Amino acid sequence: MYTNIYRILLLVCICGVGIFWISCSGNSDDSEQTEVILSVSKNTLIADGKDAINFTVMHEGVDVTADAIIRSVMDGQTLDGSTFSTSKAGTYAFEASYGKYVSKLVTVVASEASGASSKFVRRICAMEFTGTWCAMCPGGLTRLNYLINSSYEGIVYMMAFHVNGSPSDPMVIEQSSILSNKFGLSAYPSCVVDMRGKMALSENYTVMRSVFNESLDNYPAHCGVAIQSEYNGQATVTVRVTSERNSEYRLIVYAVEDGVKHQQNDGGIFRDYTHNHVVRKLLSATVDGDKLGQIAVGEEISKYYTFTADEGWNVDNLSFYALVTDENGYVNNLAVCAAVDSYADYEYVND
Repeated sequence: MYTNIYRILLLVCICGVGIFWISCSGNSDDSEQTEVILSVSKNTLIADGKDAINFTVMHEGVDVTADAIIRSVMDGQTLDGSTFSTSKAGTYAFEASYGKYVSKLVTVVASEASGASSKFVRRICAMEFTGTWCAMCPGGLTRLNYLINSSYEGIVYMMAFHVNGSPSDPMVIEQSSILSNKFGLSAYPSCVVDMRGKMALSENYTVMRSVFNESLDNYPAHCGVAIQSEYNGQATVTVRVTSERNSEYRLIVYAVEDGVKHQQNDGGIFRDYTHNHVVRKLLSATVDGDKLGQIAVGEEISKYYTFTADEGWNVDNLSFYALVTDENGYVNNLAVCAAVDSYADYEYVND
């Protein structure tokens, strides 16, 4: 009887060792799948058939690109070499194999090509979300101002949306919280670029530049915007939009004021402060803008607004921002003019 029990225990032990070995062996195989690393020179390109990205395949610290196989997982096609370009916009996923090892997927985005270079100057919209109660906001604004003034002067136009907090902020408008929720913001100060790319103002300058450069490099202008304001107690605002392609557009118009004096929490201490780029009022129907419909190539559409400043606003410090968004809801171009008898015509690249 004791002999039989001994044999049973021995068999159980042998099985357990076998299962343990199989389990460990399986984990080892899984880890080996990650020993090949596929990297890419950039994650976005223009779908013009010319812009290209370069892949690199590493195995145990050695560049094995020349001996690896790089394939598109969308259609199973193998690259001829380690370079990829396309004339079709979309998202592409790639993997590399080297011997028995397979890399993790790498995804790249090919953005629609504009065909020819746009004749219109591209302007970028930076929506800062802030508040007089926000202790970190002055520091964040200082960093954003430095970046714009040093690298994007005349290209990036700022707008400050004040969000309510404690104590309450007299510059808050209802659209600030609507947009903050729309963009999924949870911390302040934050910045949204062209109603698409988001960044915290505590990010390093390389990250912040990459958000601006994405708009400039990957989303070229395909429309021009002109704006005029005639003031006689109230402003009559005329916005004209013309397009280089058949496309759907919407128009968003804001009144923005500089030089607003009010205390600001700065690092935990409230002090006198001058607030600039303060969004005072939305002139269009919603934060998504008024429909302009489809504008054909070379066609021009005009839209008109009237505006009356609230008591206490300095009309001489007010400007109107006209943002034109594309079919995806992203700002494609913009124009700005002062509220009192001012005009900003279409801006052309060769002017």
